[in-house]
Amino acid sequence: MVRFLTAFTFEIDDPQLAAQEILEQLDTKHSLLKNSAGLLFCSLDFVSSGTAGEVSKALPFDVIGCTTHGIAAPGMIGENTLALLVLTSDNAVFKTGVSDSLDVDGEGRIRDLYRRLSGSSESPPSLMLVCHSNPEYLSGDIVADIFSGVSGGIPLFGTNALDETFENRTPLIIYNGTSYPDRLALLLVYGVESRFNIKSLPTLNLYTKPAFVTEVQGNRLISINDMPAVEFMEKLGIISGNKVNAIYGFPLLIDNHDGTGPKSCAIHSIEAGGVLRCGSFIVKGAALQLVNQMREEVLRNSEELINLIKKEEDTTSHLIFSCFGRSVPLVDLKEEMELFQKHMEGRSFMFVYSGGEFCPARDEQGEIRNSFHQFCIISVSIRDGGYG
Repeated sequence: MVRFLTAFTFEIDDPQLAAQEILEQLDTKHSLLKNSAGLLFCSLDFVSSGTAGEVSKALPFDVIGCTTHGIAAPGMIGENTLALLVLTSDNAVFKTGVSDSLDVDGEGRIRDLYRRLSGSSESPPSLMLVCHSNPEYLSGDIVADIFSGVSGGIPLFGTNALDETFENRTPLIIYNGTSYPDRLALLLVYGVESRFNIKSLPTLNLYTKPAFVTEVQGNRLISINDMPAVEFMEKLGIISGNKVNAIYGFPLLIDNHDGTGPKSCAIHSIEAGGVLRCGSFIVKGAALQLVNQMREEVLRNSEELINLIKKEEDTTSHLIFSCFGRSVPLVDLKEEMELFQKHMEGRSFMFVYSGGEFCPARDEQGEIRNSFHQFCIISVSIRDGGYG
């Protein structure tokens, strides 16, 4: 079996005390099975204080992770906290690593990381868990395609790192206690079966006239309906004075006509010349709409995912990522996390706010492919062997 163990601390200023609290909760001498690996999530303060590093170094297994702003687990909800999820098993095998800087040949360095970790194994991994720093030049959908190609389609699940702002300018990934602004951390899992759930928000079109992308470079949106992209958004009130106004409350819905269907997409920043840097790869001719997020829809969406999880009677261990942009219409950031506390009783889980989500999904032809998402909530359940 694969067991999930969770531990957390709110202690920022005393790294040694924080590490002691984590170790006491885990009881590593008695709770760990033959093989283990950790996923660590925390707010930026835990990195700058050295606490994330001290906790990682105190653990008897490798740890990957990233910064976030909002975590829930059994007995804990926090916006400014550090939480650890431990995967431990007598049968499953775990391999971890971190890429070199993605500033140069990022695509090649991601392939090199996968090959380096998987090269010594006779069989391929069952699952890839990833924490991505989300540099502006390497969007999540490109990362998903890279891993699909180099691995032959092994399922990819994970998150973009998140800071404490909607602009998300300073997120960090963490590997064995060291933080990086420009890398990717990877955990390969062998000998397991995984089940995935994904829920995206219902959409209400706010811009009824047809809108199409007329000039684009990767994830850099240049013009819409032959109008400069920034000017198009200014007319809608989404952008004012070269500042993005609550764009996370009104995400873009992009259909690249590639068989994957429409996907939500965030605008992250405005570049020189009025170019919009978006969270996903966009093609010329893509259809574009703006959609609204409603509090009731976000919470209903989460409840639907919880109901899907609770139908999984053959496993009780779950990792959940929810896009931070979904929190915009909520009265309080804790509203969504409290739903999981209330309804996930008896299950080992960790809920983490995300800067973008990696999860396999079905395309319009019914084929499952690794995909990158925004404004979604996703989950993975992991166990030894095959699901019945």
